[in-house]
Amino acid sequence: MAREGMDIVVLREPATGSIAEIIPGIGNNLIRFESGGHPVIEPPALLQMLQKEAYAPFQYGMPILFPPNRVHKGRFGYRGREYRLPINEPPDFHLHGELCKRAWEVVEEGVSSEGGAYVTSRFSYASHPDLMAYFPHSLTFTATFRLLEGRLYLEGTIVNDGEEESPFAFGLHPYFSLPFQRGKEIILHAPALEEWPVTSQAMVRGLPSQTEFSRSLNEGVSISEYSELGCSLITLKEGGAVCRIDIPDSAYSIRFRLGPEFPYLVLFRPDWSSAYSLEPYTYVTDAFNLPYEHERTGARGLMPGEVFHFETSMWTEALG
Repeated sequence: MAREGMDIVVLREPATGSIAEIIPGIGNNLIRFESGGHPVIEPPALLQMLQKEAYAPFQYGMPILFPPNRVHKGRFGYRGREYRLPINEPPDFHLHGELCKRAWEVVEEGVSSEGGAYVTSRFSYASHPDLMAYFPHSLTFTATFRLLEGRLYLEGTIVNDGEEESPFAFGLHPYFSLPFQRGKEIILHAPALEEWPVTSQAMVRGLPSQTEFSRSLNEGVSISEYSELGCSLITLKEGGAVCRIDIPDSAYSIRFRLGPEFPYLVLFRPDWSSAYSLEPYTYVTDAFNLPYEHERTGARGLMPGEVFHFETSMWTEALG
């Protein structure tokens, strides 16, 4: 369907009343998801914001990030090569990459009783000479959104089709729609292992440790008064994670399941909408520039022919 002059893929499930909307033309962004009669993902007020406002493509929906978060001065080195990414958050940072702004190609869509409603889209670096000029690696991203039994699944692959190892850092930035109102409790549960010391821009300032906050996340922490534009960075326990945001006054919770390929999670509360982000990353912010072992920070490469698989799912549940 078309809205505000843009093509949108709509996934519907009449049996559960669930609906998801994806806009392939701007980052393959999941701009809306509702489940169980509740909004899950925070959409932009107007779709045209995604075209006209510089930061909007990574301020709403669920932007796809490569690399996630900031790279200081847009520069880093890997395997003897220096990379210089454009500064898109002046004066100091490259922020969130280009995939969240560029058009993806829809390669398949459909619906079945067994597999639900789905759409598969693809993005290839090789099709964008301007990107290859500063990041010369033929990576191909494929992502499938699937709506089934009230749950929205995202499954995908990233393939290195080139002949050289590529530095690799991937993440997602879902904005979960939450009723931040005075006196309304919101509780976040996450299987946290450690917390990294970070600045307000999620830049790492030391090695992680167990903190009162990281320990408390396992039992549930109130985020009702979490500072606007505040952020935290945690390492998750191994083996994948299910995070939960409880809204007791409205008697429901949002669940967000991550595969083990995402060992790090950034927590962030924007000041431009009533939302909260749980951002799964494959590395910590600006990991290639940190003076720590790559095994600790998640900095890694993708070898020629290597395939990286990722998956997440989100849904709502009633609170008893």
